[in-house]
Amino acid sequence: MPLFRFLRRLIAWIVVIYISTFVFVAGFATLQPYWEPTDIKADLIIVLGGGMSPKGTLHTSSTVRVDRGTQLFLAGVAPRIHFTGGLASPNAPSAGHQMAARSIADGVPEIATSFEGKSYSTLQNALFSKPDWQGAKHIVLVTEGFHLPRSWATFKAFGAQKITLVHARRFRGDRIKAGIRLTVREALAVWFNAARLIVWQVAEFTSMSQVDRDALLY
Repeated sequence: MPLFRFLRRLIAWIVVIYISTFVFVAGFATLQPYWEPTDIKADLIIVLGGGMSPKGTLHTSSTVRVDRGTQLFLAGVAPRIHFTGGLASPNAPSAGHQMAARSIADGVPEIATSFEGKSYSTLQNALFSKPDWQGAKHIVLVTEGFHLPRSWATFKAFGAQKITLVHARRFRGDRIKAGIRLTVREALAVWFNAARLIVWQVAEFTSMSQVDRDALLY
């Protein structure tokens, strides 16, 4: 039946695309450190949040990113550093605030830092931080290696110019199983984010409020 053949081919293409994305993400995270530039001069360092407890304690996935961003700033890579991450609890400070505080405690001048604390996704990281980075011709994105390709694509989609990617660590933890699980999730997130971005863009032409529209990127 024509419909059956069409569905079979569609599923086959979806599987091929997903596996290709998985291989690319895993390969990029593994190999990117070997070609990561060491002599970087940029306008702004952006550190993406990696999670926080409801009590306001940053997860290790966030602290390793902050520490790497702080290291870059203190090495003179850029004159400013920005942190982005939302709330884990209404009664706790945002991840962006906590990340900035950690960096300041490690020697970054407060005047050189900024943060946003409303974002809950990589898409919102880029959107809600745009007032801080849109004037920068060259930004450095700091996150974990498996998250770098999606972060680059997201900031490019929102209009970033030159982007240099810096990994805080390749994956999360040392176990192979943990790395595989992360990559499986990340390969799905790449296409899920692309779909959400398309819906968000289309929503501009509807009567949806800006708040509800931006919530589509949660």
